[in-house]
Amino acid sequence: MDLLPSENGHGHGSKLHVAMFPWLAHGHISPYIQLSKKLAEKGLTISFVSTPLNIAKIIKPSFATLKSPGQVHLLELPLPPVDGLPAGVDNTADLPIHLTPLFDKAVDGLEKPLEDLLGQIRPDCVVFDFLQWWTPRAAAKFGIPAVFFPTFGAAFSSYAIHPARQGSESTAEDLTKPPPGYPSAAISWKPYEALAVMGCNRPQGPNGISYLERTFRCYEHCSAMAVKTCDEVEGKFVRYLQEVIGKPVLPLGPLLPGVASRESDCLAWLERRTPGSVVYVAFGSNFFMSREDMGEIALGLEGSMLPFLWALRLPHGRDGCRVTDLLPPGFEERIRGRGLVVGEWAPQVEILRHPSTGGFMTHCGWSSLMEGMGAAVPFVACPMLLDQGLNSRLVCEELGVGVEVRRGDEGLLKREEIRRAVRTVMVDEEGRRVRTKASDLGQTFKSKISQDAYLKEFVGHLQSMVSKKM
Repeated sequence: MDLLPSENGHGHGSKLHVAMFPWLAHGHISPYIQLSKKLAEKGLTISFVSTPLNIAKIIKPSFATLKSPGQVHLLELPLPPVDGLPAGVDNTADLPIHLTPLFDKAVDGLEKPLEDLLGQIRPDCVVFDFLQWWTPRAAAKFGIPAVFFPTFGAAFSSYAIHPARQGSESTAEDLTKPPPGYPSAAISWKPYEALAVMGCNRPQGPNGISYLERTFRCYEHCSAMAVKTCDEVEGKFVRYLQEVIGKPVLPLGPLLPGVASRESDCLAWLERRTPGSVVYVAFGSNFFMSREDMGEIALGLEGSMLPFLWALRLPHGRDGCRVTDLLPPGFEERIRGRGLVVGEWAPQVEILRHPSTGGFMTHCGWSSLMEGMGAAVPFVACPMLLDQGLNSRLVCEELGVGVEVRRGDEGLLKREEIRRAVRTVMVDEEGRRVRTKASDLGQTFKSKISQDAYLKEFVGHLQSMVSKKM
């Protein structure tokens, strides 16, 4: 393990030393990587803490070409063994859903190892994610401030973790109503979404702490909260969130990854398409949809009669299976030459910024939305769980840069609604305003949003926290 000497910390005339501790999911690790890179470019020292497999497979390759004045140290914390949890399950992308309680138990077992590690490296502060509620407790033993960075947007966070939601008394009906003073009447959970979210309020695992309660403990005990967002997109929600939690809320900017120069079958396929003609379809690294949903999406895309590129990940237990084997009979033959379905990782940022890409059908994960906004593409919003429904209403109703796929009262996907939303966003006159607004927002990202200014303000706040504790 690569350890830093303790005298490196505490800001004594030197650059800050920040420890990063993301949740063990690709969609959470990636924003932490982007933040770490940008802080290292400003000369800060970064200790990036994760499990050995995540470091080897995701984190180390991401820093391989980094050239910056600041140092990045990758520090391993192996997951403790838990009966029933297979060895090598270090990331939620490799986690069968029924093993989630065991995975959570293993992660909770990292509190003492993290405490020992912080005692050795003595960073100036630790930045931590939304389920490791015990991180501030471990850091406090050494007087280290903890900054809560859950990787969600401010509109979701202020809606979901409002004090009015705390406790087991909240009902699904309560969750369909914005909390008091919430700055938008357009954003709320639909009843079927609220029922699913209620599961987050149930006691989980051996310690009996619900996911919602974990999140409340995170913001209650942190020194400040960081949000991957910008005033140009969520300014009023950032201000409301700060009012709600009574702690400083620090926008980090969009934290968009750079475009890499790479070869890819997807990009080669896009090169042969007309500019703005292709809808890119992807549902994130952690969500595995049912075969029924896959079928409805496939037939909706087919019915749109438009070119599409679909990055489709296989569910667990489907090793050796081709993704097209799970799609409707004859689908592959019928869309040949017009659509491409890939079953492996796809270079999403490069796809979104390719001239042939004209729309993005997405689950509305926050990082995906930020990447789409930065690429100036309109959204076909198809939220699946948790924060995604609120994110969808933000981009479609508040910002006007997308069209949400309509569902029935039970939340079922229907091919005709998928076809309608895709065509509206991509070609129909009804969607012209959406396309224009998406283009305008992309220009705002390009010309008006200063990532550097957000980071300077964030670093300034960290320096202020460090000086106050000395």
